[in-house]
Order: sequence, then C-alpha cells, then structure tokens
Amino acid sequence: MRNPQSEKILDDQECFEIVRKKLSQESMDHYKLVNYEVVALSSCSGFMGQYFKLKATVASPLDTRKIEFFTKLPPSSDSPQHDFNVEMGSFRKEVDLYTTVFPEVLSGLDKRCLPECFLSLDDAVIVLEDMAHSGFVMTDKYVPFDYEHCAVMMRTLDKFHAKSMIFEELAKKSLHDEFSHCLHEILCPLKWQPATKMFAAAVKGSISMVDLLTELSEEQKQTYKGKIANLSVNHANKLLPSSKYRNVLCHSDLWANNILFKYNSEVKPVFCCLIDFQLARYDPPVHDIMCFLQFSTTRQLRADHLDDLLRIYRESVTASLAESLLDAQKVFPWEELEALAAELRTMCMVHGILNVPIMLLDEAAVSKYFVLEPQRLEELLYVDRTPLVYGQYEEVPAYRERMRDALLELHDRVCA
Repeated sequence: MRNPQSEKILDDQECFEIVRKKLSQESMDHYKLVNYEVVALSSCSGFMGQYFKLKATVASPLDTRKIEFFTKLPPSSDSPQHDFNVEMGSFRKEVDLYTTVFPEVLSGLDKRCLPECFLSLDDAVIVLEDMAHSGFVMTDKYVPFDYEHCAVMMRTLDKFHAKSMIFEELAKKSLHDEFSHCLHEILCPLKWQPATKMFAAAVKGSISMVDLLTELSEEQKQTYKGKIANLSVNHANKLLPSSKYRNVLCHSDLWANNILFKYNSEVKPVFCCLIDFQLARYDPPVHDIMCFLQFSTTRQLRADHLDDLLRIYRESVTASLAESLLDAQKVFPWEELEALAAELRTMCMVHGILNVPIMLLDEAAVSKYFVLEPQRLEELLYVDRTPLVYGQYEEVPAYRERMRDALLELHDRVCA
C-alpha cells in the first residue's frame, strides 16, 4: 500500500507506461514525457478509497499535450475503512475486476459505459480514464434522477448485464465459478465480525429515523421498527446468488456518485458511465435495477415508471443478445424479469433505507468524519449511526425528504 504522505503515488516508469497506453494510437516514439504530478481531490473523499488526479504533459516536435487520469488508492492507514479493506480485499477485488474479468467478459462493450483502466496494482493504485474529458459529469446526489436519466441508465445497464449472459451462453460456464475470487460479498458477509457490526449499526440507524416520521402514530412506529428489524435478519442471505434465476455480474452500488452522465446540446442525458466496482456481486440483474431506483429516484417515479423502465431494459437486452445471435426469450425471459422485480421489491427497499443514509451525508458531515475526525467515524460505522442520521435528518432538508420518502414507501408496503 502506498502512502501519499511519504512516498510517490506513481513512479516515473509507471507514469510513462500509463501515458504510452493512452497514446497507443499515436506512438510514444513521437512523444516524450515532460512532467507529471498527482494531485489530491480532497472534495471527492470516498468511503472505500482516496481519490487523486494524475496530470501529465507530453511533447513531440510538433505539439505539446496535457493528459489527465483519475487515480484511486485504498483507504489510508488511519481510516476506519483501512482494516475493512485489508480483511475483505475490497480494493484488490476492483483491481482483479479490471485486470481479469472485464477484459474477458466485457470485451467489445461500448467504451462510454465504463472508463478504460491504464494501471491497476494489488492494494496499491488504480489509474483510469478521466471521463470528464469525454464530456461526462457527476450529478448532484441530492437531486433524484428523472425518467430521462433512468431510461439512459437502463440502456447502459442492459449492455453491462448482457455481456455476462453472452459470456455464459457462449463459454458454457458460470461466471461465478470462473471468477469467484473477485465476486465475493463485501458489505454483508455472513461471518466476518466487523462487517456484521457495520450492518447492525446501519439497521440501528435506519430504525432510529422511524421516530422522526410525524405521519405515523407511536403505535405505528413501534410496529414498523419491528418490521424493519425482522426484515434485516436475513438480508445478507438475500444478496447471495440466486439458485432459481439467472445471475449476472452486478455493479451493486449504483447511486448518483457512481454514475456519470453525458448531455447533448439541449442538456438531455444521452449516455452514462458506471464507475467504482468494489461492491460488485454475482446476482440476478434486477438487484441492480431495483437498488438503483431505490438509491437514486423518488417513490413517485418508481410508482409511475417502473414498468416502463423494465420494458426499456428488456428491449435493450433483447437487442444486445441478438447481436450475438442469442434469443432473449430463451436466455432471460420477460416472465423471469417480471417475477424477479416483484420478488425482490421489498428486499431492495430495505437495502435502500440501510445504505442511502450514508450515501446522502452532506459535505460538512463527510469532511468532519472522513477527514477531520476519522476516529469518530469508526464508532458511527460500527456501533450506532443514530446520532449521525438523526442530525442529518433534522438539519439537511434534502436528506430528510429522501429518507422520509423511502421510509414511508417501505412502511406502506410492509405494514399495510
């Protein structure tokens, strides 16, 4: 693991190889590496890593070019997530995905769907294409996605999932069996104690917010809190691969900060790019679809457009499979998609109320707990999140509205 405080994040040879790979169509024989620097992106501190930008300058007899790359390191040694990363291998998992799984399984995938990887070293560093140079931007996580954004997302997610189906159909082997070393569960393993503590803290924090729902009576609140506790007992088992339905390589963490959009001249979304794969799982594709909707949209949009979005996804999968001469009705029937959506709806709602409270922390809280007081973060992550989520619910209107929306939706489903 590299310490950016005491050593270089990238050495000269690594930087040269990164730039050489980037300029492969314009041979480095014509360019020389003039200089480079790795700059911290302090405003983008992550839950599972440290983020930087590699800025390189190259020159040829005819021109000088500046190239930038997104660079990611594991959590620092003083972060509460350091031990989690070491024990669960979350950073190494993403390295393995970029180096072994993606090249074989996602070959031919539209390059706009995920960034190209230029360097990935176990427990050290990942260097990716900076999608900003292709016009992709990150949205405001407090603004729920509208139907247009969701439709674009369905068409991208289909391409990503379809590659798993195509691989398994043509290779006649299971993706999970082939790449089990990097499709293991990270956040909700059944046995590892720190992860079970973190899950228990998430449940406790979500249950605590029920007391803030003014729409419910005290009796309703007590009943609802019991329902959440009961639904959470077997939650980890529900994240395992299905023995009944088709599974695919799922991203499993599709919220606003892990999805980049590109817009046309009318500011309409036309493409999206998926980033950050440390939580990838082998699961039914509806896991990704339904959890994305819980993480990133409103209850009203889900009620109004779920069927439409599933249809867009299905039509896109059909087209993707047809390109490989596969019949979608045989590979992934529409009836299975509908059945999965109905069966997983409640589980994905629960998954939303357990994860969104951390995703939507405001900048002040992120700075305080991830940068200034990491020792306090450890208590909140592994013991009880109530003080954190209570404060955010009461002090941040956008946070309150999103959590209220999701909590009442689940209440009406399980307590009706």
